[in-house]
Amino acid sequence: MYLGVRPEGVLLTAPQAKILDDEFYLSDPLSHFSSRIAMLLASKDHVVPPTTPTQPGFFRALGLSGVDALPPISQTGHRVQVALDALALRHQCAEAVERFLYAVTAESAASDAACMWLAVAESPPRTIDVLKATKARFDADQQLLLRLMFPAGTPITDDVLASARTALEWINHASYLLTDDELSINAAHNKLKHGLAVAARDDVRIELVTIGPNENGEVPLSAFGEGESVPIFDRPLLTYLSRPHARPKQGLEAVSLRVDLDTVLAETWMMATVYAALFHVAARNHFGEDLPDGVAPFPTLVIGRTPDRVLGGKPLATGHP
Repeated sequence: MYLGVRPEGVLLTAPQAKILDDEFYLSDPLSHFSSRIAMLLASKDHVVPPTTPTQPGFFRALGLSGVDALPPISQTGHRVQVALDALALRHQCAEAVERFLYAVTAESAASDAACMWLAVAESPPRTIDVLKATKARFDADQQLLLRLMFPAGTPITDDVLASARTALEWINHASYLLTDDELSINAAHNKLKHGLAVAARDDVRIELVTIGPNENGEVPLSAFGEGESVPIFDRPLLTYLSRPHARPKQGLEAVSLRVDLDTVLAETWMMATVYAALFHVAARNHFGEDLPDGVAPFPTLVIGRTPDRVLGGKPLATGHP
């Protein structure tokens, strides 16, 4: 028995669904993502000492004695790991937004009582099925996003419309991150998640130079530097193997994603605020106007900071056959 939910058969009853959603809507998705973002930003410039501080609890859990420090961590390894964690967080946020949208717009299953927690948990395994179903619902109702993002009775002002347009841009960006074939960003996340089938490094630098090579094919050192060359890839790179989805079957590609930590986390935060608005309105619809303590407040929505503006035309990746 969980939270007072007593089993009454294989189907979820309305009282059981209410008890479950009463608990579910006390979650705080924006706090989850904001905390992770803050941790990664704090780690960005953190200098890893040659040896880590004593961790007695860790070694007690292992039943080890005579060891008082974890192995040294290189500064390079630390920077790369922070970048990988940022990518994983962005992907989690994108999928959270899309699966919640699917759940909040889905028709209740005929067998079970309507339960948002269950609808998210049992959303289709294939992301593309989630996105197709949600898109069909939005195509059929042009006012749907406004109802999902703003409490009933909200005056539809220019700012409300502008924030809805910005939110829609980030919902579409989440879809892009989950389905894009050109860079296969979703494949990158899966290869990072399932077995760590990736290579990551932060010592690759590619620059656009304005001074061409001499007759020996050499480029002078003076061709590099501020005002002379433009950095293209100067951040950690995550490289993974992927095959394009095409017929006939295509060859293997090694794709290297450029991980600009600040930009990746900014993308994550923008998607997280959209998720938080959707979540708050759904919680208000569930509880009514008398919201219990613990329901996360409606977030501050940023207007006009679209994905194109945040990404700013920065290079995203390079691919090699």
